[in-house]
Amino acid sequence: MRQPFFFWKVLFILSLFLICIPQVSMATGMQPDSSLLLIQEKESGGSMNVTNTDNIPSLLYTQVINVDGEDDTIKLLPTQPVVRVEGGKTQQVRFILKTEKPLITEHLKRVIFEGIPPKIPGSNKIGITIRQNLPVLIHPEGLPERKDPWTLLTWHKEGNQLKVTNPGPYVVRLAQQFVTLPSKTQFDLGRTYLLPGQHITLSSASSLTADNEVRFVPVSRYGVQVSEFIASLN
Repeated sequence: MRQPFFFWKVLFILSLFLICIPQVSMATGMQPDSSLLLIQEKESGGSMNVTNTDNIPSLLYTQVINVDGEDDTIKLLPTQPVVRVEGGKTQQVRFILKTEKPLITEHLKRVIFEGIPPKIPGSNKIGITIRQNLPVLIHPEGLPERKDPWTLLTWHKEGNQLKVTNPGPYVVRLAQQFVTLPSKTQFDLGRTYLLPGQHITLSSASSLTADNEVRFVPVSRYGVQVSEFIASLN
Protein backbone atom coordinates (compact mmCIF):
# COMPACT_ATOMS: atom_id res chain seq x y z
CA MET A 1 0.00 0.00 0.00
CA ARG A 2 1.43 3.37 -1.03
CA GLN A 3 1.75 5.86 1.82
CA PRO A 4 0.49 9.44 1.25
CA PHE A 5 2.96 12.30 0.83
CA PHE A 6 2.01 13.76 4.24
CA PHE A 7 3.12 10.55 5.98
CA TRP A 8 6.60 10.68 4.45
CA LYS A 9 6.91 14.39 5.18
CA VAL A 10 6.14 13.85 8.86
CA LEU A 11 8.55 10.90 9.02
CA PHE A 12 11.33 13.00 7.47
CA ILE A 13 10.84 15.88 9.93
CA LEU A 14 10.77 13.44 12.86
CA SER A 15 14.03 11.82 11.73
CA LEU A 16 15.73 15.22 11.56
CA PHE A 17 14.51 16.00 15.07
CA LEU A 18 15.85 12.73 16.47
CA ILE A 19 19.23 13.28 14.82
CA CYS A 20 19.53 16.72 16.40
CA ILE A 21 18.71 15.63 19.96
CA PRO A 22 22.21 14.34 20.92
CA GLN A 23 23.83 17.48 19.54
CA VAL A 24 21.58 19.74 21.63
CA SER A 25 21.98 17.74 24.83
CA MET A 26 25.78 17.81 24.56
CA ALA A 27 25.98 21.61 24.29
CA THR A 28 25.71 22.37 28.00
CA GLY A 29 28.21 25.22 28.12
CA MET A 30 29.82 26.10 31.44
CA GLN A 31 29.16 23.47 34.10
CA PRO A 32 29.92 24.12 37.82
CA ASP A 33 31.10 21.12 39.82
CA SER A 34 28.61 21.70 42.66
CA SER A 35 25.02 22.84 43.13
CA LEU A 36 26.08 25.27 45.90
CA LEU A 37 28.88 27.77 46.35
CA LEU A 38 29.84 27.53 50.03
CA ILE A 39 31.79 30.46 51.44
CA GLN A 40 33.43 30.16 54.86
CA GLU A 41 34.07 33.43 56.69
CA LYS A 42 37.11 31.93 58.42
CA GLU A 43 38.70 31.42 54.98
CA SER A 44 37.69 34.92 53.75
CA GLY A 45 36.21 33.40 50.61
CA GLY A 46 35.96 30.23 48.59
CA SER A 47 36.12 28.78 45.09
CA MET A 48 34.18 26.83 42.47
CA ASN A 49 35.48 24.75 39.58
CA VAL A 50 33.66 25.40 36.30
CA THR A 51 34.15 23.23 33.21
CA ASN A 52 33.63 24.32 29.62
CA THR A 53 31.83 21.24 28.29
CA ASP A 54 31.84 22.53 24.72
CA ASN A 55 34.67 21.80 22.29
CA ILE A 56 35.33 25.47 21.54
CA PRO A 57 36.77 28.20 23.79
CA SER A 58 34.34 30.55 25.52
CA LEU A 59 34.45 33.47 27.90
CA LEU A 60 33.29 32.64 31.42
CA TYR A 61 31.42 35.58 32.94
CA THR A 62 30.85 35.39 36.71
CA GLN A 63 28.46 37.63 38.64
CA VAL A 64 27.27 37.57 42.27
CA ILE A 65 23.82 39.02 43.00
CA ASN A 66 21.82 39.62 46.18
CA VAL A 67 18.55 37.88 46.96
CA ASP A 68 15.51 39.79 48.17
CA GLY A 69 15.94 40.89 51.78
CA GLU A 70 19.69 40.28 52.02
CA ASP A 71 22.30 42.66 53.45
CA ASP A 72 24.03 44.37 50.53
CA THR A 73 26.95 45.55 52.69
CA ILE A 74 28.34 42.01 52.58
CA LYS A 75 30.37 41.77 49.39
CA LEU A 76 31.45 38.64 47.56
CA LEU A 77 33.76 39.42 44.65
CA PRO A 78 35.04 37.05 41.94
CA THR A 79 38.77 37.58 41.42
CA GLN A 80 38.32 37.07 37.67
CA PRO A 81 34.86 38.25 36.56
CA VAL A 82 35.71 37.41 32.94
CA VAL A 83 38.14 34.69 31.88
CA ARG A 84 38.72 32.63 28.73
CA VAL A 85 38.23 28.87 29.16
CA GLU A 86 39.35 26.48 26.43
CA GLY A 87 37.00 23.75 25.24
CA GLY A 88 36.94 20.79 27.64
CA LYS A 89 39.03 22.62 30.24
CA THR A 90 38.22 23.49 33.87
CA GLN A 91 38.65 26.91 35.44
CA GLN A 92 38.78 27.52 39.18
CA VAL A 93 36.87 30.69 40.04
CA ARG A 94 37.90 32.23 43.35
CA PHE A 95 35.79 34.59 45.45
CA ILE A 96 36.83 37.10 48.11
CA LEU A 97 34.50 37.87 51.02
CA LYS A 98 34.42 41.43 52.33
CA THR A 99 32.43 42.38 55.44
CA GLU A 100 32.24 45.50 57.59
CA LYS A 101 32.05 43.47 60.80
CA PRO A 102 32.18 39.82 61.91
CA LEU A 103 29.19 37.77 60.82
CA ILE A 104 26.81 36.29 63.37
CA THR A 105 24.30 34.68 60.98
CA GLU A 106 24.42 32.90 57.65
CA HIS A 107 23.81 34.90 54.48
CA LEU A 108 22.44 33.94 51.09
CA LYS A 109 23.35 35.23 47.65
CA ARG A 110 23.33 33.82 44.14
CA VAL A 111 26.11 33.40 41.61
CA ILE A 112 25.68 33.34 37.84
CA PHE A 113 28.16 31.52 35.62
CA GLU A 114 27.59 32.38 31.97
CA GLY A 115 29.50 31.02 29.01
CA ILE A 116 29.86 33.43 26.10
CA PRO A 117 30.98 31.62 22.92
CA PRO A 118 32.89 33.36 20.12
CA LYS A 119 31.16 35.09 17.24
CA ILE A 120 29.78 32.92 14.47
CA PRO A 121 32.15 33.10 11.47
CA GLY A 122 30.91 35.56 8.85
CA SER A 123 28.37 37.07 11.24
CA ASN A 124 28.19 39.71 13.94
CA LYS A 125 26.17 37.34 16.11
CA ILE A 126 27.48 35.10 18.87
CA GLY A 127 26.32 31.60 19.71
CA ILE A 128 23.72 30.72 22.33
CA THR A 129 24.76 31.57 25.88
CA ILE A 130 23.80 29.28 28.77
CA ARG A 131 23.57 30.51 32.35
CA GLN A 132 24.00 28.56 35.56
CA ASN A 133 22.35 30.34 38.50
CA LEU A 134 23.38 28.81 41.84
CA PRO A 135 22.82 29.67 45.51
CA VAL A 136 25.70 31.01 47.60
CA LEU A 137 25.74 30.25 51.32
CA ILE A 138 28.03 32.37 53.49
CA HIS A 139 28.75 30.68 56.82
CA PRO A 140 30.07 32.69 59.81
CA GLU A 141 33.21 31.75 61.65
CA GLY A 142 32.38 30.18 65.00
CA LEU A 143 28.81 29.19 64.10
CA PRO A 144 28.34 25.42 64.45
CA GLU A 145 27.15 23.56 61.36
CA ARG A 146 23.54 22.42 61.51
CA LYS A 147 21.95 19.91 59.13
CA ASP A 148 18.30 20.58 60.08
CA PRO A 149 17.86 24.36 60.48
CA TRP A 150 14.19 24.07 59.41
CA THR A 151 13.37 22.63 62.83
CA LEU A 152 13.95 26.13 64.26
CA LEU A 153 11.12 27.71 62.26
CA THR A 154 8.08 28.88 64.24
CA TRP A 155 4.54 28.87 62.84
CA HIS A 156 1.69 30.97 64.23
CA LYS A 157 -1.93 31.48 63.18
CA GLU A 158 -4.50 34.19 63.82
CA GLY A 159 -7.87 33.86 62.14
CA ASN A 160 -7.13 33.18 58.49
CA GLN A 161 -3.54 34.42 58.66
CA LEU A 162 -0.39 32.36 59.08
CA LYS A 163 3.01 33.72 60.07
CA VAL A 164 6.25 31.79 59.66
CA THR A 165 9.41 33.09 61.34
CA ASN A 166 13.05 32.05 61.15
CA PRO A 167 14.46 33.02 64.57
CA GLY A 168 17.71 31.08 64.12
CA PRO A 169 21.08 32.15 62.67
CA TYR A 170 20.80 29.76 59.70
CA VAL A 171 19.40 30.18 56.21
CA VAL A 172 16.48 27.76 55.80
CA ARG A 173 15.67 26.35 52.37
CA LEU A 174 12.33 24.68 51.74
CA ALA A 175 9.79 23.91 49.04
CA GLN A 176 7.59 26.85 48.17
CA GLN A 177 4.27 25.06 48.76
CA PHE A 178 3.10 23.72 52.13
CA VAL A 179 -0.17 22.78 53.87
CA THR A 180 -1.73 23.20 57.29
CA LEU A 181 -3.25 20.19 59.02
CA PRO A 182 -5.74 18.66 59.39
CA SER A 183 -7.61 20.92 56.93
CA LYS A 184 -4.91 20.53 54.25
CA THR A 185 -5.18 24.21 53.40
CA GLN A 186 -2.55 25.00 50.80
CA PHE A 187 -0.14 27.93 50.97
CA ASP A 188 2.54 29.33 48.69
CA LEU A 189 5.50 30.92 50.45
CA GLY A 190 6.46 32.87 47.35
CA ARG A 191 10.12 31.90 47.73
CA THR A 192 12.27 28.88 48.55
CA TYR A 193 14.21 30.28 51.51
CA LEU A 194 13.91 32.15 54.80
CA LEU A 195 16.80 34.32 55.91
CA PRO A 196 17.83 34.53 59.59
CA GLY A 197 15.37 36.77 61.45
CA GLN A 198 12.98 36.90 58.51
CA HIS A 199 9.22 36.39 58.84
CA ILE A 200 6.46 36.12 56.25
CA THR A 201 2.71 36.48 56.80
CA LEU A 202 0.27 34.72 54.48
CA SER A 203 -3.52 34.75 54.24
CA SER A 204 -6.01 31.97 53.58
CA ALA A 205 -9.54 32.15 52.22
CA SER A 206 -10.71 30.06 55.18
CA SER A 207 -10.14 30.10 58.92
CA LEU A 208 -7.20 28.17 60.37
CA THR A 209 -8.73 27.82 63.82
CA ALA A 210 -8.97 24.01 63.68
CA ASP A 211 -5.44 23.52 62.33
CA ASN A 212 -2.56 22.74 64.66
CA GLU A 213 0.25 21.52 62.37
CA VAL A 214 2.14 22.52 59.25
CA ARG A 215 3.53 20.02 56.74
CA PHE A 216 6.32 21.17 54.46
CA VAL A 217 9.29 19.78 52.55
CA PRO A 218 12.72 21.00 53.73
CA VAL A 219 15.60 21.34 51.30
CA SER A 220 19.18 20.50 52.23
CA ARG A 221 22.07 22.89 51.91
CA TYR A 222 22.86 21.48 48.46
CA GLY A 223 19.29 21.75 47.17
CA VAL A 224 18.10 18.20 47.76
CA GLN A 225 14.55 17.79 49.06
CA VAL A 226 14.44 15.68 52.22
CA SER A 227 11.56 13.91 53.95
CA GLU A 228 8.44 15.89 54.77
CA PHE A 229 8.55 17.64 58.13
CA ILE A 230 5.58 18.39 60.38
CA ALA A 231 5.83 21.38 62.73
CA SER A 232 3.47 22.69 65.38
CA LEU A 233 1.11 25.53 64.43
CA ASN A 234 0.34 27.68 67.46
